[in-house]
Amino acid sequence: MFLIGILVVVAILAEIIHRLNPWKKPEPPYEELVALIKQADWYRELWQVEAYREVLETDPHVHAFYASPYEAKRLLENRGFQLGLIDYVKEKADKAKKG
Repeated sequence: MFLIGILVVVAILAEIIHRLNPWKKPEPPYEELVALIKQADWYRELWQVEAYREVLETDPHVHAFYASPYEAKRLLENRGFQLGLIDYVKEKADKAKKG
């Protein structure tokens, strides 16, 4: 029981130190992350095709891929997440053409 208490106190102290770390690099604002996404090569390639552009502008599920700073950062850094968005946009555009 005493050991569990010590572990809880250490975890709380570690979290406080982590949050108050003055050397921690600040997170970029959400708007800046979205701007970086829209400047990425893969996004610009999608934007050039009119059918894909329509999906990018109107589909609410596309916006869910970068709805928060966490997801926007993940979309910028994770190639698999980017490929997921690209596949989703292409699939939706193809369904819109056929249907």
